[in-house]
Amino acid sequence: MKKQKHLYFLFISPLLGSESMNIKGYIKNEYFLLTTLILAGILGRIILVGYHLQPFPNFEIIMVITFLAAIIIRSKIALLVPFFSMFLSDIILGNNIFIGYPMNRIVIFTYSAFIFLAFISYFKSNWFKHNMIGFTPKSIILSGSTGLIFTLIYDIWTNFGWWYLLYPHTSETFIGVLIAGIPFMIYHMLSNIFMFIVVALPIISYLATYKSIHDKITTVSTKSIS
Repeated sequence: MKKQKHLYFLFISPLLGSESMNIKGYIKNEYFLLTTLILAGILGRIILVGYHLQPFPNFEIIMVITFLAAIIIRSKIALLVPFFSMFLSDIILGNNIFIGYPMNRIVIFTYSAFIFLAFISYFKSNWFKHNMIGFTPKSIILSGSTGLIFTLIYDIWTNFGWWYLLYPHTSETFIGVLIAGIPFMIYHMLSNIFMFIVVALPIISYLATYKSIHDKITTVSTKSIS
């Protein structure tokens, strides 16, 4: 029972509002969730990339974790999740970042793309919480579409980065880079459509269900007291 209460306090209460916890507990929750999601991103990337366990190219976990962080963590520290997940996993994987060849500076574009998508998710978090609930056709389509659109934004921006860092700055070479990246973009879209439907949707639905139960219990308790 104590374990259930502890899990409830750590994972469910961030969605319920400030009245469900004191300031100290709120801060503790936020940083626990921040650490957990960063570690999940690092571990997931090491397993998929470091051990070559990707089922197909560009299959990744960082984007869905970025999205969930912005939905679950109620403060702007959620924006740190993609940066530290990528930065620390790059160090562990031995990737050269920022230094050396121009291509190593592509992280400027990959990191900023994830952080931008975290901003979108954060400022639209209430909308996502209200619409990505249950396995209805609407919520499934919304989840998959979110993964697809986020991937499109990410890939266009990072392709721009490759063009800017490595190629002559002409419209012809930019179009060529975009065309060359289409196969990888398709794989990436399939990855995130899958992850948003199979990972993000169940988690958001689960947390929303507990919020609904909490609200009903609170309403009944208030009526009983009055």
